[in-house]
Amino acid sequence: MAKLTSALKRSSSTALLAGSTLWCLAIIAAPAFHVPWVYEFFSRICHQEPERSFFLMGQPLPVCIRCASIYFAFTASLWLGLKANVRWLRVSVALMLFEFVLARLVVDAAALRSLSGILVGLSAAPFVKQGVEEMRDAM
Repeated sequence: MAKLTSALKRSSSTALLAGSTLWCLAIIAAPAFHVPWVYEFFSRICHQEPERSFFLMGQPLPVCIRCASIYFAFTASLWLGLKANVRWLRVSVALMLFEFVLARLVVDAAALRSLSGILVGLSAAPFVKQGVEEMRDAM
């Protein structure tokens, strides 16, 4: 039974890591290989404003800077095996909200959007992983 539990734990973590990695690869593949359906898919999630997006090979990514930063940092966090930390999650979400308000009222800087996204992605991923594992355990 312990071997089965261990295998299930690995498979759910592996599935989350694989899914997150494929998600990020799709973001990169869209401009690199001119994949229009990826832009269409992400248009349901992100505003896709070119002036608020990173560019690859002369084309904007299918998500904005903040979203790209969240997704890539989320995936990096899973690869690095970072541990869940409530304080860091709270601080990162508070900083993102502050940055969002700051962007509307004072200065809208790509570096700040990216930094806030990176912090949220890094700190949120361990909680998502933990949630996936808890759902698996409840089955």
